[in-house]
Amino acid sequence: MIASSNGRPKTGLSQGKTASPVATPYLNRDATPVAQILARAIEQTDDAVMITRSDGVIEYVNPGFERITGYRAGDIIGRRPSILASGMHPPAFYSELWRTLGRGESFRSVFTNRRSSGELYYEEKTISPIRGADEAISHFVATGKDVTERIAAERRLEYLANYDALTGLPNRSLLHDRLAQAIQRAHRLGKGVAVQFVDLDRFKLINDTLGHNAGDRVLIEAASRLRQCLRATDTVARLGGDEFILIQEGVGNPDEVEQVARKVLDAFAPCFPVAPPQGLFVSVSVGLALYPGDGLTPDELLMRADLAMYRAKEGGRNSFRFFEAAMDASAMRTLTLEAAIRGALDNREFAVVYQPIIDTRTQRPIAVEALMRWHSPVHGTVPPDHFIPLLEENGMIVPVSRWALRQALRQVRTLQCAGQPALRLAFNLSSRQFRDVELLQDVTAALDEAGFDPTLLELELTESALMDNPDASAAVLEALRARGIRVAVDDFGTGYSSLAYLMRFPVRTLKIDRSFVYQMERSKEAATIVRAIASLARSLGLELIGEGVENVGQLALLQEVGCHQVQGFLFSRPVTGAELALSFPH
Repeated sequence: MIASSNGRPKTGLSQGKTASPVATPYLNRDATPVAQILARAIEQTDDAVMITRSDGVIEYVNPGFERITGYRAGDIIGRRPSILASGMHPPAFYSELWRTLGRGESFRSVFTNRRSSGELYYEEKTISPIRGADEAISHFVATGKDVTERIAAERRLEYLANYDALTGLPNRSLLHDRLAQAIQRAHRLGKGVAVQFVDLDRFKLINDTLGHNAGDRVLIEAASRLRQCLRATDTVARLGGDEFILIQEGVGNPDEVEQVARKVLDAFAPCFPVAPPQGLFVSVSVGLALYPGDGLTPDELLMRADLAMYRAKEGGRNSFRFFEAAMDASAMRTLTLEAAIRGALDNREFAVVYQPIIDTRTQRPIAVEALMRWHSPVHGTVPPDHFIPLLEENGMIVPVSRWALRQALRQVRTLQCAGQPALRLAFNLSSRQFRDVELLQDVTAALDEAGFDPTLLELELTESALMDNPDASAAVLEALRARGIRVAVDDFGTGYSSLAYLMRFPVRTLKIDRSFVYQMERSKEAATIVRAIASLARSLGLELIGEGVENVGQLALLQEVGCHQVQGFLFSRPVTGAELALSFPH
């Protein structure tokens, strides 16, 4: 080995001479300028350059090799490249390498190698054979670039493309791929696949109340609990937000799926340690769809599991539901109704009808309740319990209710001018309309436009709407009371039924929910509830109205407990404004 002035061995291939295992070939200083430039280029390049004999013994490495691998030239020359091996490549990889070189061709690949420190790195390497004058392969030259950072970035991008960054679960993209593969395996083996759509109940409330950091901790804990509910061969994925998907493979019968669904519900029973000191309880709603009965593609199974999940949520949350064919028909009808209702107000498809409220002591109407109806040219007459939730969801409830209030005030004002000056109008406010910041402005403008006495308007609200934000509700109700507008609690007895809020809010009227009126003849419990509501109203000096009175037996029981204002089919079905005018004596 010949040393240079800086201590490194002089490098280069001797002319026609074969170096010993411990000697370093060097470039002849008398070589041509081109050869000298070539030698300096190899010495100064950032890439690793290694030259071996045909038997694989290393004869030369450049400074780039030393920098990348951590091995000094004096430590590596005379040894074999296997010193860099990481053990990460299978035998077939090296077999292909030697077959390629044996054919006299260059071999190119990304090697996973190990530095002298033991650290793994990735090297983009090309190994080429060098032939002598006799055309026989005498040496191999390997040039390599350290691509560790590039590979890490690529893998990070690949991870982000397939996994959820927060929970580490497969994301929507990888979920579809795994579900498609599961379906293919199930088809081949004659087995089933179950898709469980898991949605955290009231997760938005957690985010809004405790903040997004707490919400993230809930999601991470939820992912951990869901993983424990499945086998290692199954999949838990995060679809997005607070929605998770479980894929169960090799399903033989629905009982196996139900067992996992119950396991999921049980897994969420313990407190979540995210809001010390009291912790947080989080429940889930689960929808189940089965391959092949409920769908043959990933999209079909996910959609139907989603539908089943919503039915579980509608049924009271913290439960699971299997998909049923009727859910598809219902969902399709909902979609077409959603499309049709968007133009209903502009197309004048809505109408207001009225149901009289009777004072049984005088047998005369003292008020009318305005009710909305939708007559669609495509769907016909759509029941309110179908279209009102749609208006709530798409935000149209505010403009539609604003129109309906103006319409009702005008028509009832006409009746007042025709001889019914004390007739009141009862008008339902939805939760969304009650929270609208322009509510008082809208109501005041409608009253002024119709010339309607504010003291003859009674706005009806459900208990849940009032209690959604009690402080804000109290402020709005006080503003309405200051204008002389009355407030009634609709469907009383089905919500909070708290004496505390009745004492706090300026409420004038309680309306007994029709479900209690319907059951009071045959149910002692319902009759007891009605008596309790009547007693509460008397104690607080509130007026009482019984809804849904359909027969004289119900009427007699209401009168017995002191409820003398009633409405229902026994007296009148909802009628149009024109029909209402005809029914009132002038």
